[in-house]
Amino acid sequence: MDELQEILNSEVADGAERPCITSSTFNDLDLKGLNKTEIKSIGASPVSGGLDTFLGNLIMVLPIYRRNMVPKFESALMTRPWWSTLTETFGICALRKRGGLQHCSYKEILRFWSAIPGCLPRVNIAQVVWEGATIPPGTSFLMFYVILVRLIMAFEIVSPKEAKGRPVLNALDSSAVPTSLTLVANPFKVGFKNTTANCTQIHGKVSNFSSTAYSKAIDASGPVNHLADFNDPSYWLKDISHQGLAAFNSNPPGYKVFRNVKDFGARGDGSTDDTAAINAAISAGGRCAPGVCQSSTVTPAIVYFPAGTYLVSTSITPYYMTQLIGNPNELPVIKPTVSFQGLGVIDADIYVNGKQGWGSTNVFYRQIRNFVIDLTPIPPNVAATGIHWPTAQATSIQNVQITMATASNSLQQGIFIEDGSAGFISDVNITGGLYGANIGNQQFTMRNLVISNAVVGISQIWDWSWTYSGLTISNCGTAFSMSNGGSGAQNVGSVNIIDSTINNCPVFVSTAWTPNSSPPAAGSLIIENVVLNNVPVAVTGPSGTVLAGTRGSMTITTWGQGHKYTPNGPTSFQGSFTPVARPGALLGSGTNRYYTKSKPQYAASPVASFISIRSAGARGDGSTDDTTAIQNALNSAASSSKIVFFDHGTYKVSNTIYIPPSSRIVGETYAVIMASGSLWSNINGPMPVIQVGRPGDSGSVEWSDMVVSTQGSAPGAVLIEWNLNAASGSGMWDIHTRIGGFRGSNLQVGNCPTMASPIPWTCLAAYMSMHITESGTGAYLENCWFWTADHDLDDASSTRVSIYTGRGLLVEASTIWLYGTAVEHHGLYQYNIANAHFVVAGFIQTETPYMQPVPNALTQPYPISPALSDPNYTSCLSGNCDALGLRILNSQNIFIYGAGLYSFFNNYNVHCSDAPASGGVENCQSEIFAIEGVDTNNIWVYSLSTVGSQSMVTVDGASLAGWGENQAGFSDMIAYFTYRIG
Repeated sequence: MDELQEILNSEVADGAERPCITSSTFNDLDLKGLNKTEIKSIGASPVSGGLDTFLGNLIMVLPIYRRNMVPKFESALMTRPWWSTLTETFGICALRKRGGLQHCSYKEILRFWSAIPGCLPRVNIAQVVWEGATIPPGTSFLMFYVILVRLIMAFEIVSPKEAKGRPVLNALDSSAVPTSLTLVANPFKVGFKNTTANCTQIHGKVSNFSSTAYSKAIDASGPVNHLADFNDPSYWLKDISHQGLAAFNSNPPGYKVFRNVKDFGARGDGSTDDTAAINAAISAGGRCAPGVCQSSTVTPAIVYFPAGTYLVSTSITPYYMTQLIGNPNELPVIKPTVSFQGLGVIDADIYVNGKQGWGSTNVFYRQIRNFVIDLTPIPPNVAATGIHWPTAQATSIQNVQITMATASNSLQQGIFIEDGSAGFISDVNITGGLYGANIGNQQFTMRNLVISNAVVGISQIWDWSWTYSGLTISNCGTAFSMSNGGSGAQNVGSVNIIDSTINNCPVFVSTAWTPNSSPPAAGSLIIENVVLNNVPVAVTGPSGTVLAGTRGSMTITTWGQGHKYTPNGPTSFQGSFTPVARPGALLGSGTNRYYTKSKPQYAASPVASFISIRSAGARGDGSTDDTTAIQNALNSAASSSKIVFFDHGTYKVSNTIYIPPSSRIVGETYAVIMASGSLWSNINGPMPVIQVGRPGDSGSVEWSDMVVSTQGSAPGAVLIEWNLNAASGSGMWDIHTRIGGFRGSNLQVGNCPTMASPIPWTCLAAYMSMHITESGTGAYLENCWFWTADHDLDDASSTRVSIYTGRGLLVEASTIWLYGTAVEHHGLYQYNIANAHFVVAGFIQTETPYMQPVPNALTQPYPISPALSDPNYTSCLSGNCDALGLRILNSQNIFIYGAGLYSFFNNYNVHCSDAPASGGVENCQSEIFAIEGVDTNNIWVYSLSTVGSQSMVTVDGASLAGWGENQAGFSDMIAYFTYRIG
């Protein structure tokens, strides 16, 4: 270095200009007093600071930018008038210190090629005057950002035409010298096109480095769409072209399905009140508002939130059939003001004139995902709620964080649910507050809730039954409280907690149950495979500790309380019991917990990975036959590893749609495939509408966020047939069948009124909702609702309809997961598990058709098929012989973690399900859960809840359990049931 420094010194002395730090040091009059050693130190310091990685990083940013950033940002950047010249670019970069695009580009580089922060911040030690502006001492200069933004603003970066000239983007293979400490990039080609001609100049200059000047520069540029979206990371759902069509809306071309809140004026800057803008984005287009409209399928919406912090002063109110979706790659933050007014920051069923805007048991088809809700601006002693979520089927919350202050006097709650008939929630993290979750509903499935630092982790207000899996509750006074109402009036029917961990809580479960508590079967509790770490009391009751915990670590293999049948009973019990013999095929890899998989969102997939079904030629207008376009797109996508995106629409098909192995399919806010035509007219010749694999196929399929329906008479339609021998990770998430009761179905109140006699053939609408065939091993279903409509969703009064379908869900395969599923209003049965083994399910929920027993299960219009293992109903118990909620036939190793089997009506008369406390005698039907067959064994059922059935369990035609000895309030409850175990 000494020799090189002498050469450079000599050249500079002779008047040469050399673009390097040491040369600048020689020429700096303020540094003339430095000796050679000091000058050498200055020249070497950038190397230790990361300058040695600079060139490699700068080189590799070009292909990364070309690949990842250009599709969304390039055209917008080229027309940004306030970034028009290079000097302005430098000024803006210095102002922002975190320019959105260059920051994202460089973060991408750092992920692959450098462990050293290459932004190279440097601070000037003396005042600098630049372009008439004075830069004070101590100003940070982000060197790489400045160079990068100049480069990408001055040029359009073009990919090479030939593949051999393209760069290697693999982190391990990109370096020509793999042993080098810094990147030496392999040669590649890239083109540069001058874009100066496309730039326009704003009036005036940036006169000083202040936020005020920056704001003025922005304002001078005029309106720009999604101004702050340059700080919003790439996410395919917001980047893709939005072509969703509400086919049966009064104005399909003019109605916007996808809405970005920033298009409606939201700033997301953490200081502007965005409430009005967000609610405007939700309500635009004449949508179904609370207290005004009971339900609607013709005004669906995705309301998208880019990354940012959204300040709100009153509740965000999602309308009917709304999905609130944030960017999963950088969760948007919703933050209330200190003076916030409203029940919930997100209030999904706002109170209007003292009552909920929608009946909570009829609020279907909505989601919240990918948000942070930060309640900390509100003092902890002021009541506040993150999400108010009374809801019903086909609804979910996923990937949400709720933060509250940690305080013993807190009055806040993360999630509040007071009623409904739901539902599914997963992957929610809640910190602080009085209650992490304060919740009550008929039934629910919740998975992967992480709650910490609350006074009470979960407060169970009431339920008929509830299943929790994968809870992690830490540092709470009481992890789980289910003692509401006390021993004399227990409000909680039953709770199942499995595969969970409780850390550093004085008490795990607080319960009001005793052998003499009332109602006698309420307060049931099942604990299975729960780890306690520093939890001194596992279960406490009215008289103190019931089950001791530990100051160390322990696992509760099984423990419970309530009524049990093994299979005879009832026996009142409190203590441990024989656990489920879990087969390895149902467990996650390397764990003793059941396998689960959250709904894929493809957050890391670029928009180029997707094929839009409308861009592929399908119309989705509810009238065009889209069969060929859909099939061609699915075939092409599977063979090219693409993901098919069903833009919202109603896609009419006249032939079976085959989903081949390797398919990935995602819908936009419940896009609909609607079967229509003669293929499905034969009641004795069933044909699938959707066929997931053919018999003999194996591989992977992921399918989410769609609805399958029929139009008019379709007595031979099997809406979904799963034949695929599925690889791990395959599944269906938020896939629903909706048979009738919506505009365009030709199965509405005007077509299929109640009490019609004889039964109109035009209202025979489906042979079966779903069939998992013998070859369909490994099917995974999560939050799927198979519904024959009982009322018209698009009728102003939600008038009831009579629509006739044959079968609900038939399972004939092995290794099946059914999480948070529901099957309702099919004439022969809801769930039929026949000749199957290794099935885990919970929570499952059913309803019997409202018109039964007119006709009953034996006389309903669909012929019984022995080939499909139909129940024949020739030996019903006395009383109404209605469709079974659950039937298990010649099957083994069936594990039900919560089942709600409900029968509310006797030919539309509801008094048969009146509560026992009101004189009800539960006589809507005679039996609802049947176990049959000599080969049936190893059956476990936890928390069996029934309504309206005289017998709760029958075995080979004989009743084992009646409702009268198992009263739990409105519902009846058996905590623990086994059959032929061991």
